[in-house]
Amino acid sequence: MDLFQPVVPTDKQHDIFQVLMHPSLGPEREVIQGWAAGFVDRDGKFVKEFQTSFESSFWELYLHAVLQDLGMNLDYSFHAPDFVITAPMPFVMEATIASPPQGGTPAHGVGKPEIPDDFGEFNRQAILRLCNSFTSKVRKYRQHYAKLVHVRDRPYVIAIAPFDRPQAHFAANRPIMATLYGIYFDEVTTIASQAENVVTHELEVVSKNDTVDVPVGMFSDDAYKDVSAVVYGPLATWGKVRALADAPERNIEFTTIHPSEGTGLMPEVRRAVKADYIEHLLDGLYVFHNPYAERPLPSDVFDNERLGRIIVRADRDLEERCPNDFLLMRMVGPVVNP
Repeated sequence: MDLFQPVVPTDKQHDIFQVLMHPSLGPEREVIQGWAAGFVDRDGKFVKEFQTSFESSFWELYLHAVLQDLGMNLDYSFHAPDFVITAPMPFVMEATIASPPQGGTPAHGVGKPEIPDDFGEFNRQAILRLCNSFTSKVRKYRQHYAKLVHVRDRPYVIAIAPFDRPQAHFAANRPIMATLYGIYFDEVTTIASQAENVVTHELEVVSKNDTVDVPVGMFSDDAYKDVSAVVYGPLATWGKVRALADAPERNIEFTTIHPSEGTGLMPEVRRAVKADYIEHLLDGLYVFHNPYAERPLPSDVFDNERLGRIIVRADRDLEERCPNDFLLMRMVGPVVNP
């Protein structure tokens, strides 16, 4: 499957695909083409969708690469869901993205990234888009997938990536924690109050508008017991491709944010030019388990030192299993000489 042999006219191609076709970006194309090794185009439409809509296909290719990197066996003989895993234990996984609302600004763009003016509002909108993506895949499961013989009695995992607005990755894990567990990390209040610990709120709903509230905390009770876990990839973006590309001559700098080694609230910020920067395929990827799942996904299925995993203990407290240098955020820009 050649992803970069154009099958649609230029005017139908996605902006990011057109960028990727630049002659100088061969190493970046090699990364994505490498992700496709062993991937099966079951309906004969994947290359066209990759070249025209891009983001959902890009996310699916990344997940394929992740599952292979974790040593899982994939069975592409079924038409759905997106991934049928047969070993080390059988489960199924459906991929989706959080897309912009109708009329909203797409995630892709050019120019210098703009920091959101109001992170509270930025996070609220991100939560709403994640809720929409999550519930749509639950409906798909209940109406269709659950009836399939190869799906029945297997854990069902939803894999979501946020592409709902420019710089969607700035929200990090805040919106997904609210969406799944009803816990909101309020950095705005934390900073304003100079609190010693991060201020958190328990949420049951998030306002969509003056008359509509959207329920959150999908994993706070058994309402979604048919979903075993959520895989979440806020940093599976163009920046991931640039990080993995074998192009040490690139005049770019990576600014990354990691948990602080001390007890303070301020995270650790690191900077490295491309030639010195190292990032793993799995860096920045999360797995969130549902404590009410009727078919639980064992916590060790995604056991890898680079992954961030959220487990709910028997006492219902959340347990984070993340590397000390977990990739919370990544920004890529040109090297600025002093």
